[in-house]
Amino acid sequence: MDPSVIRALAEVIGPVFGVLACGAIPVALVYVFKHFKLRTRELELEAELHGRDSQARLQALETRLLAMEGALGSLVQTISRRQDLMQPPDAPQLAEGPRPLAQVK
Repeated sequence: MDPSVIRALAEVIGPVFGVLACGAIPVALVYVFKHFKLRTRELELEAELHGRDSQARLQALETRLLAMEGALGSLVQTISRRQDLMQPPDAPQLAEGPRPLAQVK
């Protein structure tokens, strides 16, 4: 290549890269700031959504636990009533407790 062509290309390419760098750097900075601001907002919304979801799960578990406790209490009451009903009328009640030997004679 001719040295004058190389010199002409250098004179043209230098300012082109300068203008490109001066234009691209601010655009890239704005893009990066906007991108990370948007990503941060997305993560905050996702964390809020998962917080509500876990709260709903916890509430459902507490409701189930209360239902199970109620059913178990009802079952215990039913069993204790049946034991009272199954005893013959002349048998001592279990609620009284064991009698001393002196009272049995």
